[in-house]
Amino acid sequence: MIIMAQQREWLVGFGARLRAERQRQKLTRIALASKVGTKQDYIAQLERGDKSPSMDTLIRILTALNVSADALIFEVTAEKLSAVDSALTELTDLLKRKSSEEITAYCEIIKFMSTRVEVKSN
Repeated sequence: MIIMAQQREWLVGFGARLRAERQRQKLTRIALASKVGTKQDYIAQLERGDKSPSMDTLIRILTALNVSADALIFEVTAEKLSAVDSALTELTDLLKRKSSEEITAYCEIIKFMSTRVEVKSN
Protein backbone atom coordinates (compact mmCIF):
# COMPACT_ATOMS: atom_id res chain seq x y z
CA MET A 1 0.00 0.00 0.00
CA ILE A 2 2.85 2.39 0.85
CA ILE A 3 4.54 1.64 -2.49
CA MET A 4 1.36 2.45 -4.40
CA ALA A 5 1.00 5.74 -2.51
CA GLN A 6 4.63 6.60 -3.24
CA GLN A 7 4.17 5.73 -6.91
CA ARG A 8 1.07 7.91 -7.10
CA GLU A 9 2.93 10.75 -5.38
CA TRP A 10 5.78 10.42 -7.88
CA LEU A 11 3.39 10.34 -10.84
CA VAL A 12 1.61 13.48 -9.64
CA GLY A 13 4.95 15.23 -9.08
CA PHE A 14 6.23 14.15 -12.49
CA GLY A 15 3.02 15.38 -14.10
CA ALA A 16 3.29 18.74 -12.37
CA ARG A 17 6.90 19.15 -13.50
CA LEU A 18 5.94 18.12 -17.04
CA ARG A 19 3.09 20.66 -17.10
CA ALA A 20 5.30 23.42 -15.66
CA GLU A 21 8.03 22.79 -18.23
CA ARG A 22 5.53 22.65 -21.09
CA GLN A 23 3.99 25.92 -19.96
CA ARG A 24 7.41 27.51 -19.37
CA GLN A 25 8.20 26.75 -22.99
CA LYS A 26 4.80 28.17 -23.99
CA LEU A 27 3.72 24.92 -25.61
CA THR A 28 0.14 23.70 -25.74
CA ARG A 29 -0.61 20.08 -25.01
CA ILE A 30 -1.36 19.66 -28.70
CA ALA A 31 2.04 21.08 -29.67
CA LEU A 32 3.89 18.87 -27.18
CA ALA A 33 1.91 15.81 -28.24
CA SER A 34 2.83 16.52 -31.85
CA LYS A 35 6.54 16.82 -30.97
CA VAL A 36 6.40 13.62 -28.91
CA GLY A 37 4.31 11.69 -31.43
CA THR A 38 1.39 10.99 -29.14
CA LYS A 39 -2.10 12.35 -28.45
CA GLN A 40 -3.05 15.45 -26.47
CA ASP A 41 -5.21 13.34 -24.15
CA TYR A 42 -2.20 11.20 -23.23
CA ILE A 43 -0.17 14.32 -22.34
CA ALA A 44 -3.08 15.47 -20.16
CA GLN A 45 -3.16 12.08 -18.41
CA LEU A 46 0.59 12.30 -17.76
CA GLU A 47 0.24 15.83 -16.40
CA ARG A 48 -2.54 14.75 -14.01
CA GLY A 49 -0.48 11.78 -12.84
CA ASP A 50 -3.03 9.32 -14.21
CA LYS A 51 -0.52 7.53 -16.46
CA SER A 52 3.13 6.56 -16.27
CA PRO A 53 5.13 7.08 -19.46
CA SER A 54 6.95 4.19 -21.09
CA MET A 55 10.71 4.56 -21.37
CA ASP A 56 10.37 5.29 -25.09
CA THR A 57 7.76 7.99 -24.47
CA LEU A 58 9.80 9.49 -21.64
CA ILE A 59 12.84 9.78 -23.91
CA ARG A 60 10.72 11.42 -26.60
CA ILE A 61 9.32 13.89 -24.03
CA LEU A 62 12.80 14.74 -22.74
CA THR A 63 14.01 15.24 -26.30
CA ALA A 64 10.99 17.32 -27.30
CA LEU A 65 11.36 19.60 -24.27
CA ASN A 66 15.17 19.53 -24.34
CA VAL A 67 15.36 18.88 -20.59
CA SER A 68 17.43 16.45 -18.56
CA ALA A 69 15.92 13.33 -17.06
CA ASP A 70 17.10 14.52 -13.63
CA ALA A 71 15.11 17.72 -13.93
CA LEU A 72 11.87 16.14 -15.06
CA ILE A 73 11.98 12.88 -13.13
CA PHE A 74 13.63 13.93 -9.88
CA GLU A 75 13.26 17.72 -9.90
CA VAL A 76 17.02 18.21 -9.76
CA THR A 77 17.62 21.86 -10.56
CA ALA A 78 20.78 23.90 -11.06
CA GLU A 79 20.10 25.52 -7.67
CA LYS A 80 19.92 22.14 -5.92
CA LEU A 81 23.11 20.96 -7.62
CA SER A 82 24.86 24.17 -6.62
CA ALA A 83 23.76 23.77 -2.99
CA VAL A 84 25.01 20.17 -2.91
CA ASP A 85 28.28 21.20 -4.55
CA SER A 86 28.80 23.95 -1.95
CA ALA A 87 28.07 21.59 0.94
CA LEU A 88 30.43 18.95 -0.44
CA THR A 89 33.20 21.53 -0.93
CA GLU A 90 32.77 22.69 2.67
CA LEU A 91 32.83 19.11 3.95
CA THR A 92 35.90 18.27 1.86
CA ASP A 93 37.74 21.31 3.19
CA LEU A 94 36.89 20.27 6.75
CA LEU A 95 38.02 16.68 6.22
CA LYS A 96 41.34 17.71 4.66
CA ARG A 97 42.42 18.89 8.11
CA LYS A 98 41.50 15.60 9.83
CA SER A 99 43.37 12.34 10.36
CA SER A 100 42.32 9.17 8.57
CA GLU A 101 40.85 7.86 11.84
CA GLU A 102 38.77 11.01 12.26
CA ILE A 103 37.59 10.82 8.65
CA THR A 104 36.52 7.20 9.18
CA ALA A 105 34.62 8.22 12.32
CA TYR A 106 32.90 11.08 10.47
CA CYS A 107 31.89 8.68 7.69
CA GLU A 108 30.35 6.30 10.21
CA ILE A 109 28.45 9.18 11.82
CA ILE A 110 27.15 10.33 8.43
CA LYS A 111 26.05 6.78 7.55
CA PHE A 112 24.25 6.48 10.87
CA MET A 113 22.59 9.89 10.54
CA SER A 114 21.47 9.18 6.97
CA THR A 115 19.65 6.02 8.06
CA ARG A 116 17.97 7.94 10.89
CA VAL A 117 16.83 10.69 8.50
CA GLU A 118 15.44 8.12 6.02
CA VAL A 119 13.42 6.44 8.76
CA LYS A 120 11.98 9.75 9.99
CA SER A 121 11.09 11.01 6.51
CA ASN A 122 9.09 7.87 5.59
